[in-house]
Amino acid sequence: MPNPIDTHVGRRMRSRREMCGMPQKELAKQLGISFQQVQKYESGANRISASKLWQLCDVLDVNPGYFFEGLTGGRARNGQSEGTGAANPESRSARQVLDLNQAFQKIPDSRVRRQVVQLVKSLGRP
Repeated sequence: MPNPIDTHVGRRMRSRREMCGMPQKELAKQLGISFQQVQKYESGANRISASKLWQLCDVLDVNPGYFFEGLTGGRARNGQSEGTGAANPESRSARQVLDLNQAFQKIPDSRVRRQVVQLVKSLGRP
């Protein structure tokens, strides 16, 4: 049974990889490991060593603390994350960002893309 902290770190790894639009194979290549090892990291089945975590931070362009966000106080000491599973709003948000980015990249007209950016910005203003 994987340690809940390893599962949390793996979930954050998968989320960031997907946000970057990077397939497991590409991440594995950049880390010098097999894609099966990436799968094991992402599921929490295997722990990520400090040196591999440092390398992962470089490849995914994040600070080490990124992987531990969501772990708090006593929960972190007990190996539990703040929000877990599919109900985690952060996980849903990351998926939405990825979906939006993929759809945006499919818009062939650069003028339309600029208009979409302006629309999204205007919707985000208070």
